[in-house]
Amino acid sequence: MRSFVFIARRIGRFAILFLVVLLLCPLLIWLLFLDSHPIVLILGGIVAIPSAILAAVLIIGMLFAGFRRTKLEGISREAAPELWALWEVVAGENRAKRTTIVLDDRLNAAVAEEQPFLGLFGHRVFLFVGIPLMMVTDSRALSAVFAHENAHVRNRDTNGGLKLAELEKSFNLIFDYAPPGQSVSGSLLYAALSPLSRALQSEELRLSRLAELQADRHAAVAGDAHEAARALVLVAAADACFEEKVYEPLQRELLGAMTPPRPPLARLALEARNLEKGSLLQPYAQKAWDKPDNPESDHPSLSIRLAALGYNVVPTVEPVSASALFTLLGDELAAECIRHFDHQWVSAIEDRLER
Repeated sequence: MRSFVFIARRIGRFAILFLVVLLLCPLLIWLLFLDSHPIVLILGGIVAIPSAILAAVLIIGMLFAGFRRTKLEGISREAAPELWALWEVVAGENRAKRTTIVLDDRLNAAVAEEQPFLGLFGHRVFLFVGIPLMMVTDSRALSAVFAHENAHVRNRDTNGGLKLAELEKSFNLIFDYAPPGQSVSGSLLYAALSPLSRALQSEELRLSRLAELQADRHAAVAGDAHEAARALVLVAAADACFEEKVYEPLQRELLGAMTPPRPPLARLALEARNLEKGSLLQPYAQKAWDKPDNPESDHPSLSIRLAALGYNVVPTVEPVSASALFTLLGDELAAECIRHFDHQWVSAIEDRLER
């Protein structure tokens, strides 16, 4: 397993060819002994034919995953010119042209890459920016977050994470067309790949945690180390605050609820304004610092990430005075985004309560 993961980090989806060779071996043995031992026609075919089918399915996944283009709508430059301008300053004009910015409802920012048409036309970058993240940061802090995400794009080819993502995409494509439990080939392939899947997940987790620390350092070097640390503190403090003031009460309200309670983003907006008071920011930052690291998380704890930047205590940071949500999106678009994601949440809860 380790050997395969090592190869996959370097050649991505083409590592599937090694699995194809192994799966074709029973077919070759079956064909060699077919004439001399007729009984092999019956017994060997039970193994050889499904193996050959699995090999063909793997080859299809390897090839067509490279041509599949993600259909994901982003926010246009016309709708959010200030947000796009901030990303272009950080990432550069060329990378910004290949970027699709997608707004979501998470307290996070993330990047994803794909190489459609086997990479013949370069990479596409998807930048996911959470509305809650913009609530608790200003333009300076969000710029530091963007520098962190831009570092992921720059570093991902070197640590093998992009190659492993390509391999995973190939397997996902296979299971889209041959679902486990609904097709023989999909079920056999799923059973065969289960041990490999665990090894790949473990390696992806290790690379993700390492990439976070590398991206933090790059953001500090590319800009201001204090601004990078400030962004980490603002987001971590908000996470601790939102968990205590919004998500935990919301989970209690959902127990036995007959109708959806007040949706989360409207609550988050209120708590984000409260966090602008320095008296609340530092206690929640300290709470985030004291939180133990979860080795199963793809992000190291705040204390580990700040230690990588040279801090052995929580730095005192300047609170947000003007939320990036409103300065970069404008009041109307910001309110529309909050309504949109809250409506999605309410619809999902209504569906769940009706079951």
